Amino acid sequence: MRIRNYIIPTINKLILAFLALLGFSCSLDGPDPVAEYGMPSADFKAYGSIVDESTLKKVPNIEVAMQGDTVYSDENGIYEIRTVNFPQSQIFTISFNDVNGALNGVYLPKDTVVDFSDIDFANGDGAWYSGEKTKEINIKLTSDE
Repeated sequence: MRIRNYIIPTINKLILAFLALLGFSCSLDGPDPVAEYGMPSADFKAYGSIVDESTLKKVPNIEVAMQGDTVYSDENGIYEIRTVNFPQSQIFTISFNDVNGALNGVYLPKDTVVDFSDIDFANGDGAWYSGEKTKEINIKLTSDE
């Protein structure tokens, strides 16, 4: 009975040590892992400029949101937003919101629909990544002053 009480815990410790070595023996110095399984994907990119409707002055710091991703227009009113989705024709709503108050003028929010159904995918890798679709969307915001 004593031998059994000694051998089983010892074997359990050896198994635990072996499993721990298996779990921590992978190297991070090697090449990047290759994803063999997954869902096909593509990038959908919208870009353009944002200007004041009446003065055509470029509007900086406008929040641009599409599919949960958010960016802000730069000092020249230029934006670029992208999202990753299944590689098929897609239609997204893009929201443009003035979130900085009167700093650059006050503008009414605007939503627009962008249809990515008429554009071919470019720059795919021939595997799971089908490439990207891009569309230029230039926006004129209405002042609320």
